[in-house]
Amino acid sequence: MDYHRTIRVFDAFPKTEPVNTVRSTKGSYSTILMGFFILFLIWVEIGGYVDGYIDRQFMLDRNIQRVLNINLDMFVATPCNYLHTNVKDITQDRFLAQEQLNFEGVNFFIPDSFRVNGDESQGSTLDLDEVMRESALAEFREKKSFTHGDAPACHIFGSIPVNKVHGFFHITGKGYGYRDRSIVPKEALNFTHVISEFSFGEFYPYMNNPLDFTARTTNDHIHTFNYYLDVVPTEYKKLGIVIDTTQYSMTVTELPGLSRPPGLFFNYQFEPIILSIEEKRISFVRFLVRLVTICGGIMVVAKWIFRTVDKLIRVVFGNQVANRGREKASSLL
Repeated sequence: MDYHRTIRVFDAFPKTEPVNTVRSTKGSYSTILMGFFILFLIWVEIGGYVDGYIDRQFMLDRNIQRVLNINLDMFVATPCNYLHTNVKDITQDRFLAQEQLNFEGVNFFIPDSFRVNGDESQGSTLDLDEVMRESALAEFREKKSFTHGDAPACHIFGSIPVNKVHGFFHITGKGYGYRDRSIVPKEALNFTHVISEFSFGEFYPYMNNPLDFTARTTNDHIHTFNYYLDVVPTEYKKLGIVIDTTQYSMTVTELPGLSRPPGLFFNYQFEPIILSIEEKRISFVRFLVRLVTICGGIMVVAKWIFRTVDKLIRVVFGNQVANRGREKASSLL
């Protein structure tokens, strides 16, 4: 072996490849495209950093709150004088809801915009920005009023404090299911109803719930509507603002005839978990590292793509086509 020849051709300082030192039209186009692509991704990343991201987590409900409100606003096609309202929970604690609610005699009608006899079981979690816009607290304007009890229908509205345990709120005819000095004639009963508001916790009138703006009708005097509600406490967090609400899923069944006392029965159950929806942002250092990583990765990928395309052009079309638009290499001599 000729060691002297090997040493003569040995180069300890490899030179930069000609494709990287000689300017060409292909190289300028690829550089411009790569620059625009990097700027676009930087713009997207900056927008994502400013907007943040929504983090949803289920966790054990450690809130020691024992009492919260049921907020309702509804119309029943029965005179107020014939109705009885009550709350009973799993602890056998009874609460006469009539002492907290407002009863106002009205003429019954169903607004055109309400969903009639529809499927209200499909609930959805409210968007964080929507909650922040509609998180205005409110209270019902009157307390414990009872007017025009002999009108053909009854407007029932107000807030009822209940224990945060499994229970049910119901509206029945007097003398049905409970002892009363008088029993309402069944011909006077009709539990066709319209619900404008039914929620738990703080009263946010602009937040929609599965039962809001719904109606159910019946032609039977003795008819039972059963609503089964699974309630999940929910908290929304954004920019230091915390809004505690609840959301619920619902199913409904109807039982005509005398199998059960006629009326409206709202069976509610509170889940032992809480849904937390929070807007978060990554740290600024992590954001910078992410930008540098993305830019470096794009440059490496662009370099390999350019080399691959250049080699393919040389193989398929030859060196003459590949060298078009290429600057002649300058010489030092």
